[in-house]
Amino acid sequence: MKNILIFTLALSSAVAAQERITPAAPVFSIFELGIQQGKTATYEEMAKKNITASIADEAGTLGMYSIRQKANVNIAYMVEIYADNDAYKKHLESPQYKAFIQNTPDIIEPNHKRKIDTVPQFLGDKKVVQNDATINNFVIVDVKPEFSQAFKDIVLPEMVESLKVEDGVLAMYAATDKENSNRWYFYEIYASTAAYEAHRQTPHFIDYLKQTANMTTNKEAVSVSPDLLLNKGGLRFTRP
Repeated sequence: MKNILIFTLALSSAVAAQERITPAAPVFSIFELGIQQGKTATYEEMAKKNITASIADEAGTLGMYSIRQKANVNIAYMVEIYADNDAYKKHLESPQYKAFIQNTPDIIEPNHKRKIDTVPQFLGDKKVVQNDATINNFVIVDVKPEFSQAFKDIVLPEMVESLKVEDGVLAMYAATDKENSNRWYFYEIYASTAAYEAHRQTPHFIDYLKQTANMTTNKEAVSVSPDLLLNKGGLRFTRP
């Protein structure tokens, strides 16, 4: 998880909000970025330009979410979803991405650029229309190796059910670390705090908690707030 890599960001295009079932495995990446002191407003503006143009102009970019830690607004994350590797490569050649990269030396701390490569397990969303009530969660879970498959068999159906029956659940994404298959990353978007609290009271969520109570060694909830959340909506991907 802690590999520091050359910084690459990306994002996407425009199309409908109908269910989109991807034939190939999508690309799901998380970037952690340290923003230089006094540069948060500049970062927000550059990220907004990159995200907005990418979602509007790139058919293969399915979602891009700019979020920041509540405890330290100078630590930002970009959560990005592409239809496949070709879509990601096309984004890297886009003018908006190149403009963003050109300006990063003046915005991003050179020693705080980290990319988390993942294996998507479940990616599901509705069209996100962000407002002041919209919230998001970012959680990292370490699963005991002997429960790897059992955990997956429990958590993925729970996420499917949440999206299906809860109007306030806007996006649920689960992925495992490419270098450590027992480390799970969960990124979720809810219409409001009330929608999240209602989710926590549902039978499927309570059942998930009970069944997995002894399957994990660590859970880290990174408290984050959304800057800009854009997607195409209707994504459904489940890894067999």
